Amino acid sequence: MKDFRPEEKNVVYIGEGVTLTGSVKAQDTIVVDGAVDGEISCSQLIVGPSGVVNGAISVSDADIYGRIGTDITIKQLLIVRSTGRVEGKWIYGEIEVEKGGVLFGTAESTEIRSERKPVNAKEEKASFKSFEKPALVASNDADADAAPVTSISSRALRDRRKA
Repeated sequence: MKDFRPEEKNVVYIGEGVTLTGSVKAQDTIVVDGAVDGEISCSQLIVGPSGVVNGAISVSDADIYGRIGTDITIKQLLIVRSTGRVEGKWIYGEIEVEKGGVLFGTAESTEIRSERKPVNAKEEKASFKSFEKPALVASNDADADAAPVTSISSRALRDRRKA
């Protein structure tokens, strides 16, 4: 988990054993090692292994080691660690899930994902039309001067090698 320094400005820390009910807003980071039942709004949300968040979440980035649920909107990157669990309806830009991470509910991807432009169907078909199959490489056999083989089955190839 990212190193947390309590002296950082614009950071909210909810420690293990603390339960908060209501709305939490920060310009920068919110770190949850305890429990939050309510709304969270910030730039970066970090939920520690003992952290639990239930409620509406609206953040730019989230790094989840604990559990979050209900109505979740992550505008850019959602990272679910091996101990993390995301439940409910979650909307994300990009997602990264470690082995063991759990996603449960309904998911929706936003259009903010990346700067890569989507390819429309016409451009995609055009790119396949221009693809040409590479020519086969001739073998060192005595038949190398013969007409090139364009297609041959594995059985025919095996028989040819035996001869």
